[in-house]
Amino acid sequence: MSHVDDVSRSAPVASVSLNATLEAQLLIVQAQLRAAEADARAARQLFTDAPHAAFLLTADGCIVDANAQAYALLSADAPTLTRRRLGQWLSPASQPTLTALLKGVFAGPASQGAELTLVTSDGALQAVMVRVRVCPAPGAAPTCQLVMTDVTALKEANRALLDEAEGLRAQLASHEARHRRLDDEVREVVGATQVQLQLQLARVQTGLNLHCRSLPAAAQRCPHLHLTRDALGATFGLLGCLTQYVQARQLRVRLRSVDLNQVLADVMKDLQPRLKGREVQVTAGDLPTVLGDSRALQLILGEYLGNALKFTRTRDAANVRVLVEDTAQAYLIGVQDNGVGFHMRHRDRAFDLFARLHPAGAYEGAGLGLAVVRRLCERLGGRAWAEGKVGHGATFWFACPKVPALTL
Repeated sequence: MSHVDDVSRSAPVASVSLNATLEAQLLIVQAQLRAAEADARAARQLFTDAPHAAFLLTADGCIVDANAQAYALLSADAPTLTRRRLGQWLSPASQPTLTALLKGVFAGPASQGAELTLVTSDGALQAVMVRVRVCPAPGAAPTCQLVMTDVTALKEANRALLDEAEGLRAQLASHEARHRRLDDEVREVVGATQVQLQLQLARVQTGLNLHCRSLPAAAQRCPHLHLTRDALGATFGLLGCLTQYVQARQLRVRLRSVDLNQVLADVMKDLQPRLKGREVQVTAGDLPTVLGDSRALQLILGEYLGNALKFTRTRDAANVRVLVEDTAQAYLIGVQDNGVGFHMRHRDRAFDLFARLHPAGAYEGAGLGLAVVRRLCERLGGRAWAEGKVGHGATFWFACPKVPALTL
């Protein structure tokens, strides 16, 4: 067989193989084309059925296509919208914003958004939020999809809330001003009343002393006169406690770092006269530095330690401990004593005005000190409470918040 015969017989085989390859490639291309058409139909369906108004725009803002929501929003049909600029339906102030938005989105791949004002067919203004992203289309002029959401109702509701909030702020300012006026008035009345009571009681005391000196020695020992003198002294003491309460109530609290060790040292210095002639042991560990008001904290610790000294008076040796517990929200400071204690069923009224846990004749005081403590703790955003047992002492606590919330 010649070489020519070999070539002639192999040519049809190569031709058949090439045709099969081309057909396979053609089938692949056709499948890819069908898939692309299906994707295009699905994308078109999503675009058409989108719940918000959607537009396809060119880089200069001309409308290429729009969905049913867009036609309804602009009260126009396809022939009216196509190839016209979307800016024609916007307010003059919003047109430059749309131009800048389109320029930005075509310059970068990320989607961008803005708030625009739409002018409806009847001349009404609608606030709309738009979101724009580029739609890649190889071989075709670039377009972007703009989705428009009517937020007019939301804006009106927000404006109504802002107006309401402004009205509430005005009412609050008015109430605060009225509260300050009433507070000033009450302060003035209380101050004037205290002065007058002091004056009248001083006159009564002077008259009583003159009367007693005019009586025979036997009559001066009359129990009724002693009761009157005791009542008069108690009234003077009550006025003094009331003055302290008013001063504490009007204390201007200023937050700063306060070393409770120094506060305790200052309190113990003030209490030295009450320690004379007594066996008293006051112990304390290392106390924290807290955020609070030094004067308020000194008043609180002073009242607690003063009470501990008062109610351990019947003990041969008074043991007083200053305790501290560190929690996530606050430092808990307690003053523990080995005094007479109290029944726990009375703990809730221990901090009430003029409340007394023991008979008035047994222990001095007007029942205002713990009320001052409670008020000061509340102003610092904390609280005060007590634990005790009759005959086994008591522990009075207050919480120092690590993040105080000042109140009036």
